[in-house]
Amino acid sequence: MGMTNRHYNMTLFLFTLTIYLFTMKGNLMRIMSDSSILANRIRTIRNSRAWTQNRLAEEISVHPTYVSRIESCKKLPTFYIISRIAEVFGIETYELLLDDKKLDSPDYKKKKIINILRESSPANINIYFPLISALDKDRKKKKRKNKI
Repeated sequence: MGMTNRHYNMTLFLFTLTIYLFTMKGNLMRIMSDSSILANRIRTIRNSRAWTQNRLAEEISVHPTYVSRIESCKKLPTFYIISRIAEVFGIETYELLLDDKKLDSPDYKKKKIINILRESSPANINIYFPLISALDKDRKKKKRKNKI
C-alpha cells in the first residue's frame, strides 16, 4: 500500500524536524546557557535592589509566577519582557545577557565608559572630565607610592 500525501507530508516534516534539531543542538545548548545567565542576572540585580519577585512583576506588568519561572529557567521571556526588565533596572538590555565575569572585566568597563562619552553632550563631557581627571591623578599617585 502506498503512502498518502498526508503520510508523506508527516514523514517529511518529522525528517526535517530531526535534521533541524540535530544541526541546532549547539545553538540549543547556547540558548540554555544564555537563559541561565539571564535568569542569574535578573535574580542578582533584583536582590541587589532588595526587590521581591512580586515587586519586579508589578514593575513589568506580569504575574509574579512568570518572574519566578524566568528566574528558575523554566520560562524563556520574550524580547519585550527582557527589554522591560532592563528598563526598570535602568540598564542596557544586553547587560542582562552578560555573565558577571564579562561585566567585571576592565575591557568591558573601558568600552562602557568610552560609549558613554561618545553619546554624551558637550555639557555632560564638561561634567565628566574633572571627575575622570581627578581619578586619574589619584591612580598615578598610588602608582608612585607603590614604586617607592
